[in-house]
Amino acid sequence: MEIRINVDDKFMEALKNQLKAKKATEVTVDALTLLNWAVEEAKEGRVILSAKNDGTDIRRLAMPTLSKIKPD
Repeated sequence: MEIRINVDDKFMEALKNQLKAKKATEVTVDALTLLNWAVEEAKEGRVILSAKNDGTDIRRLAMPTLSKIKPD
């Protein structure tokens, strides 16, 4: 499937540089992979959290799209 979207050039270049990706396609595939994982977690009734390496400063992902998913 081919998907066409408009993304700010500076935004995409910054992501490519941080990820050391050669193509925007690589970034897009990684982004969709992460979203797919988050959807699967939400279907299981789980929440997505991030924390510092020592387990402190825990934050919950706020993504309205994921809140639309009802657990199985």
